[in-house]
Amino acid sequence: MKISLSWLGDSIEWKEYNPLAIADALTAHTAEVDSVQEQGALLEHCCVGLVLDIQKHPNADKLVLCDVRTERGTKRVVCGGTNLRTGMRVAFAHTGATVRWHGAEMMTLTKAKVRGEESDGMICAAEELDIAAQFPDATGSHIVDLGDGEDGVGTPLREYLGLQDAVLDIDNHAITNRPDLFSHIGFARECVAIGLAEWKKEPAFPLPKFPSGTLPFAIHNDTGGLIPRYLACTLSLERTGETPLWMKQRLEATGWRSLNLPVDITNYVAMEVGMPMHSFDIGDIHGDIHMRTAKKGERVTTLDSVERTLPEGAVVLSDDEGIFDLLGIMGGLRSSTKTSSRNLLLHSAIVEPQAIRAAMLGTNLRTDAATVYEKGIPRIAAQWGFARALQLCMEHIPGARITSALEEWGTEGEPKAIALQTSQVQSLLGVEIPEKRCITIWEKLGCTVKKPKGKLAVLPPLWRAGDLRTSQDIIEEVGRIYGYKNIEPCMPKADMRMPARDSRMLRMRQALKESGGTELLQLSLIGPSLLKKCRMESETDIIIENPLGEELSILQPSTLPGMLEQAQCAIRQVPSRLRTWTIASVHRSGEEHMELCMLTTCRKATDIKHDPFLQVKTDLAYALKQAGHNIRIRSAKTVPPYAHPGRCADIVIDKECIGQICELHPAVRSAFDLQHRAAAATVNVSALLTMEPEVVVAQTLPQFPAVEYDETMQFSSKTPIEPLLKAAAQQSDLLADITVADLYGASDGEYSVTLRFTYRKNDRTLQEQEVRTEHAKVLAALAK
Repeated sequence: MKISLSWLGDSIEWKEYNPLAIADALTAHTAEVDSVQEQGALLEHCCVGLVLDIQKHPNADKLVLCDVRTERGTKRVVCGGTNLRTGMRVAFAHTGATVRWHGAEMMTLTKAKVRGEESDGMICAAEELDIAAQFPDATGSHIVDLGDGEDGVGTPLREYLGLQDAVLDIDNHAITNRPDLFSHIGFARECVAIGLAEWKKEPAFPLPKFPSGTLPFAIHNDTGGLIPRYLACTLSLERTGETPLWMKQRLEATGWRSLNLPVDITNYVAMEVGMPMHSFDIGDIHGDIHMRTAKKGERVTTLDSVERTLPEGAVVLSDDEGIFDLLGIMGGLRSSTKTSSRNLLLHSAIVEPQAIRAAMLGTNLRTDAATVYEKGIPRIAAQWGFARALQLCMEHIPGARITSALEEWGTEGEPKAIALQTSQVQSLLGVEIPEKRCITIWEKLGCTVKKPKGKLAVLPPLWRAGDLRTSQDIIEEVGRIYGYKNIEPCMPKADMRMPARDSRMLRMRQALKESGGTELLQLSLIGPSLLKKCRMESETDIIIENPLGEELSILQPSTLPGMLEQAQCAIRQVPSRLRTWTIASVHRSGEEHMELCMLTTCRKATDIKHDPFLQVKTDLAYALKQAGHNIRIRSAKTVPPYAHPGRCADIVIDKECIGQICELHPAVRSAFDLQHRAAAATVNVSALLTMEPEVVVAQTLPQFPAVEYDETMQFSSKTPIEPLLKAAAQQSDLLADITVADLYGASDGEYSVTLRFTYRKNDRTLQEQEVRTEHAKVLAALAK
């Protein structure tokens, strides 16, 4: 967004004249100024020169010697311009001037000899003085042609061309939430509020009187609520006229190219008021106008002569011959205003920004108008822009007159008053600002302030109704105008003692990594098809209202489906076994908790020692033991559908079930292409962390040696050995421990277990014979 300081000077009286200081103040209080462009920066020591005489250069075919009259007398220079003529006024640079040599490298002119002839200055092309925008044809060997005659000869070139403005280049991203700032009027208000200027006259844009005549066609709004505010009328003109020099200069300074007077007026209004306008040649409109949304595949040829395919839902104008305008983005070529146009339809329309944004993406077309529209133009701007455009048309277009009644619908909106107290300002900003100062700031920004029952009620102006909605918004206005640099920085004060930390989660993670498992970090969103594959469909699943896709439409009720989905791909990448685990949030029956899930599966059949179920149980027991919890396994009270009905158990700590361990149902394994046995465990970590961990008490090492026996015994997979081991442990006071030293055999049917029996007495060394006697009793108990 480019803002001309000269343009702002139409409505405000500057207190600060330094463009850099103005830019710094706007950056600090309103929006970041990327750069300050001073027009005619290279025109210092340049003037309007008059070519008195042209002679052929004696030593060069393409150069000539020119005598040029300037305010410093007659200067002789060497020049290569191909369009030079006697009596021509030129852009002349004296020695000491800085120019862009041939439009590229910067250099300061000095007296020099060119092919043996002295040259005191330079006759310049436009690109050498950075005025190519004003003289687009004066480049290369064509020098700037200011016409014949003596008018202005010797006048400083900057003054003669009217290039004495300074233009601020505002970062559009900094004003995204402020559509009112896409205008000179908006920045004039900011300059007054900041204290850079005072109003000469506050802007007012009253509508003129309209005749009683009707439009030559009906305008139908078929868009529903996509065009909440609209104004239009017809104009007739004798001819399009010539754009005034001051208007051309301002448009060029802010990045616009002058086309013809009616079009220039609409562009001028867009920059001044922030309301993109458009005029149509009535002679090119056939039948009634319908404002509607485009159907998929419809096409329109826009002003840039490009035929575009429109997305469904783009807001367009159409007549009996089809679409002739892409509303809010770019006009159509067919109905454009031309120098031959004599009857115009001028309109001003507010369009919902969502529709503009969708059409921009669908057509891959971003224009200056669309950039403003997508921010949400205030509705009041439609009337302001319409009235200002009519005023300029009546003043500058020859024979212009309004020929129809005003066609309009919609209102300007009605902002709501925001109630707050002065104490809230101090609480939010951290500095005490007097109430009178706050009210002054709000009023300078256009707000109306009342004090019903001792409280403040701030009513935002119509042009700020979109972004001033809460008390925080109103207080922020005070902060930025008051100046954040005036708010003394204060370091926060807080208790810096470290909070109590529960390291059990960390110890579990470390233990699982030590066991050889790989941690997975997965999304907490899954789809119904994945749950169905896992046999986990439930009516209590939490559905996302606006999902990215069906596969991400449910908050995961378990971490197991995601683990299985990953295993389906990863099993092909491992040599023998896949061991993974994760800790993540799950949502079940409206409640959320952290869940640990472990999964082990194999690429080929295994013996009982490497059975996935036992592997998961061993790794889980070790991990929870490192966290201070000893688990116990019992037969599952309820078997979930995804578990093998005969291979499922509850995980118990202190008589409380905190999870389950199971072998996966063959149907579930098959659904995920897992050909061999797979086991999984799920633990409610949130419940686990509410339990007190066991306190580990260190004991002294035994003073007397132990006696150990290893016995290998046959068991059936249908017979649990836990009760036998408990019974055996009660047969002897000398028996300190029974552990499983080894397992071998098939997972089904008979298998062998090597048990290690440890005998010890704390007050003496055991004799071999007495140990054998006790061991025999233990073996007898196991043989029952």
